[in-house]
Amino acid sequence: MSERRYEHEDLADHRRALAGAGGVVGGLIALGFVVSAVAGRLVGGAPPEGVEGMLPTDELNALRATVEAEWAARAAAWEWVDEAHGVARIPVWRAAELALARGLPTRRDTPRPVTARGLR
Repeated sequence: MSERRYEHEDLADHRRALAGAGGVVGGLIALGFVVSAVAGRLVGGAPPEGVEGMLPTDELNALRATVEAEWAARAAAWEWVDEAHGVARIPVWRAAELALARGLPTRRDTPRPVTARGLR
């Protein structure tokens, strides 16, 4: 019987061809970016100065100061949310004082270890 042999040499050629095609495509993409950047500099005007150059900063600063003052006033104020049920909005610092004075809740039972199969 004759021994069967397979041709293995063409596999390397395919890999080289794919690598070459990838190099050509990558080079064309890079060339496109370079050409568009050069054309943008030659044909286009100056790049925009950013958001600060397009928007009136005086009005934005005044609006920001107003909003921050309103939020600061609300954060430090006492307010009833539902007076019938005794629900009030209080400042954060006062809520922290009350929580520390009353004590924080603790866990009564010891936590069970978690394993890969679930809780023991």
